[in-house]
Amino acid sequence: MLFSSPGDEVGSNRVGLSRKHRDCRSDQDHARLLHPPGGGEGAGLPRAGAESRPRSDPNAIPLPATFVQDISELLREKDTTLSLVSPYPWPHRAGRVMDDFQRNAWQAFQADPSAVFSREEVHNGRRVLRVAVSDRMASDTCVSCHNTQADSPKKNWKLGDVRAVMEVTKVIEPYLASAEEKGRMITLAIAFPTLIVIAILFAGTALFRRYNQEKLQAVRRLQYLAHHDTMTGTLNRNAFLSELGKAFATKDGQRLVALHYIDLDRFKEINDRLGHKVGDELICAAAKRLRTLLSGGDILCRLGGDEFALAQMQVRKPADVNSMAARIVASMAIPFQLQRNLLTISASVGTAHVATDSSSPSQLLENADIALYRAKDDGRRRYVLFSPSMRHELNQKRQIELRIRQAIDACEFEMFFQPLVDNNSRLAGFEALLRLPDGEGGFISPTDFVPLAEEIGVINQIGAWVVHHACHVAATWPAHLTIAVNLSPAQFFGAVPIGVIVRDAIVESGLEAGRLELEITEGLLLEANESVVEQLAELKRVGATIVMDDFGTGHSSLGNLSKLPFDKFKIDKSFVAGVLGTENANVPVLNMIVKLGRNLNMKVTVEGIETPEQANFFRNLNCDYYQGYLFGRPMPRVDAAALILSDILIDMAADYPASSVCRELTTSAA
Repeated sequence: MLFSSPGDEVGSNRVGLSRKHRDCRSDQDHARLLHPPGGGEGAGLPRAGAESRPRSDPNAIPLPATFVQDISELLREKDTTLSLVSPYPWPHRAGRVMDDFQRNAWQAFQADPSAVFSREEVHNGRRVLRVAVSDRMASDTCVSCHNTQADSPKKNWKLGDVRAVMEVTKVIEPYLASAEEKGRMITLAIAFPTLIVIAILFAGTALFRRYNQEKLQAVRRLQYLAHHDTMTGTLNRNAFLSELGKAFATKDGQRLVALHYIDLDRFKEINDRLGHKVGDELICAAAKRLRTLLSGGDILCRLGGDEFALAQMQVRKPADVNSMAARIVASMAIPFQLQRNLLTISASVGTAHVATDSSSPSQLLENADIALYRAKDDGRRRYVLFSPSMRHELNQKRQIELRIRQAIDACEFEMFFQPLVDNNSRLAGFEALLRLPDGEGGFISPTDFVPLAEEIGVINQIGAWVVHHACHVAATWPAHLTIAVNLSPAQFFGAVPIGVIVRDAIVESGLEAGRLELEITEGLLLEANESVVEQLAELKRVGATIVMDDFGTGHSSLGNLSKLPFDKFKIDKSFVAGVLGTENANVPVLNMIVKLGRNLNMKVTVEGIETPEQANFFRNLNCDYYQGYLFGRPMPRVDAAALILSDILIDMAADYPASSVCRELTTSAA
């Protein structure tokens, strides 16, 4: 069998070259030869159907080569070429050489004839794929044919010998481009979800980390809030007591623990007048200023509202306790500049330390609280050191508070009446005086329970009952008798205006409004703002008589006295005692007070008269009404009714002389 030269290419693939076409055939098959076009060496293979030449023609090509050429014509337009090359010197092909790929393929087939050898190359700027397989002696007939041919380059052929390399070269540029495009699409199709997954993982990781951070921050925040006041950043009560507990557990005889209970005076007034925002700012500013006083492990706590507690943890001598308390009072007395507000407050401080019967942090705090109450009662703007006797006083105060609340719930208050007389010692009216039973047959002094009722905020409720009850009682008396009722300054700042309470009491009882006298202390004039003035005017419009009680104690302004709608004032009993003494300095003052009343067209009442001499002294000053033990002590309603009846009988006796009565009796008898 003869072969084309290395340069002769035909279009085919390995599949198209079936094994039967590459097998040698009988001599009859070789009789039919084809001439190559041009007949010259190196020319291309002739097309199928070319004129057959005798086998003796030196340029003849056997049938298998012709078949390869036929296939090449079919596949040439598909950018596929087929080459059949051999290193053996076939006739008219001597000198032809194989290229590097073909030589490497030939060598590979010598070792493994069944191998497939391939390589990618670039030809004329185009990428091609070269694939080579071996062409072997496949049958005994083929071996015999080649061994008997005169022009065969080898005479000892054996079955399976490799006689040539069959190569398919395919231009793969379009396929690679398409594959690369599809690869890019596949890459994108894979990469996009992958990136999304990666992004989700990163986002999830970031969110998880953020969640952990926020959780940690939340835990820290909760721990902080559990131990600190949210507004000021100071310790709260529980944390404060816990720290004190540690100090109690580790205290030694060389150091004391002292506690200062601090209350800001006038804070409620500022908070109500300027609003909660300014009030909160003031609380924070006070806490900041108190922090500047801390040293050596001292701790600060906001107990709530406007109350703080400062604990000195390492007190070496008692004088240090007094020094700190004084510094606290002085520090709070410095005005606070809050934006455009310059606020002046003060502080009341109750101080206690472990040496004063304090066995626990809570007891230490309680002792300081008791001392704080005393500081407030003593006038505020000061500090008071706790002493055990204060606890007894506080217990008494708490018992009175409990009794007040019980009396309100059970309506157990009682009303007593003290007479008022005119210049002729005739009954002109009564003053209603509230009494609180102590539960044991006696009464609690008004000087003890009235201030406490004001302090605990129940005086308005009690005062309303007093006004209503007094009006109902007085409505049963003769029309010329008046009833005087004391009003607390707190009643002018209650939820229900005092004018509404008085009007309702007058309407419900049917009492003539002019018979109701409302006594107001001079202390109210210190708070005589527009609201107070308007409420006094409303009481005047209702028709009640307005009386200034305890006049002359030094608080009122004469300007206010002339401007406010007062009808009467009462000279305080402190001026009455000792008026008959030779060196009594009150006499000129009393003369001036009475003349002032006359000039202002006001009636003058003197209270606290206990002797006839005192009564005569004030009659000589031309006062209008008198009140005191000389004319009658406070009495129950029944006794007041008896006194009224007695006064009526006296009037009747004065109107009907004894002789006239006798004549009437005689006439009646006849």
